[in-house]
Amino acid sequence: MEKKSFCIYGAGIVATSIYKAIKTIYGKRPIFFLVSDATEGKPDENPEEIDGIPVVRLSKWQKQMENMKQVNEFAVGQAESKPKSEIMTSGKYLIAAPEVHHRAIVDSLCGLGVCKDDMILITNELENQIMEEYFCLLHSAQGQSEQEQKTVKAVLGKNHLDKKYFEMIPWADAIKDDNVGAEKAVSIEIFQAKCHVDKPLNKTVSMPDYVVPIQVGTVFADKRIAAVQDNIGDNISDKNRNYCELTASYYAWKNSEADYKGLCHYRRIFDITDAQMQELCLRKEEWDVILPYPSIHYPNISTQHIRYINDGDWQAMMQALEETAPEYYEAYREAVAAGEQCFYNYNMLIAKRSVFDDYCDFMFRVLTRAEELTTPKGEKRADRFAGYMGENLTTIYFLKNREHLKIIYAGKKWLT
Repeated sequence: MEKKSFCIYGAGIVATSIYKAIKTIYGKRPIFFLVSDATEGKPDENPEEIDGIPVVRLSKWQKQMENMKQVNEFAVGQAESKPKSEIMTSGKYLIAAPEVHHRAIVDSLCGLGVCKDDMILITNELENQIMEEYFCLLHSAQGQSEQEQKTVKAVLGKNHLDKKYFEMIPWADAIKDDNVGAEKAVSIEIFQAKCHVDKPLNKTVSMPDYVVPIQVGTVFADKRIAAVQDNIGDNISDKNRNYCELTASYYAWKNSEADYKGLCHYRRIFDITDAQMQELCLRKEEWDVILPYPSIHYPNISTQHIRYINDGDWQAMMQALEETAPEYYEAYREAVAAGEQCFYNYNMLIAKRSVFDDYCDFMFRVLTRAEELTTPKGEKRADRFAGYMGENLTTIYFLKNREHLKIIYAGKKWLT
């Protein structure tokens, strides 16, 4: 490794997304991706290369380091030796894996002789900042209007945010609707899916006021952990073991009349404050939906489902998509053929009611048919397959509609 070279630790959606952003913003490429060895008895799910860059397993890299160390020790004793190789301490190591794994990765690399000063931790906050810069640059190159960029940077951009820009007012206050010259109360319900089997967080986190906790899988629980439960009204609470957080989306679709609706998770929320949400509501004509920054996939998004959806289920979903929403089926095929790399993970979104309801009508129509086509049929399972399908359908929906919807991106917070 040269002194200015770097590698990226990780090969998942954080690593590939950070790689794409660095490549685009700075024109730099890592010399390799470094990944942990596969767990014994489980298949190695990491690719052999990403965008032509090798993915190296930790054990193989360790052997290379040991061999290099032996060569260096031999060279030191020679009269005409060259300078000792700095491969163990020179380059930078970008730790681009979920933040919960950072401590273990740092300890592992330190044990192999890597200096902590040469490690750059891609924290949740830093990831959001990097992806913000990437998508602002990308949208500028694609001709996104100056006003759209202003909305993203001024309201959601962590690098550009002036805290004095917002007037901190109680969430319950009315927002003036200039179009009708009257005061209009804007309602917003972003449901945070929580389940009785969730592992407790390490520390208490104060939630924004616009976040509404909802208990999912309530029909399977003896206790109540949130004021709102997914088994009230028109609901599919009994499908939670397959649909996961999507039972909260169904509840929001069928039972909420809020002007803005959405979904987040007990461990993943949008990095948007109440003040920022107030500002977004004031600029309601400038956006239709907020999505998390997309993850980047190589060579395209057709590879994303492999880790989570078996081939039979995938074929069932595609058949259901073609039968119930053929225009979306064709849109997906065209996107893959064009090399589309952006994927919307986590089933998270914040949208105007009309957009959210249309999205849910599409998604649950496809999932209902997919349940009938899977083997065994959906009602006989409890393996979260529909939740994973939902991520793919979320991506397909917004890829199909991105030309006429005003979509902006926001960072997310991982709660630990």
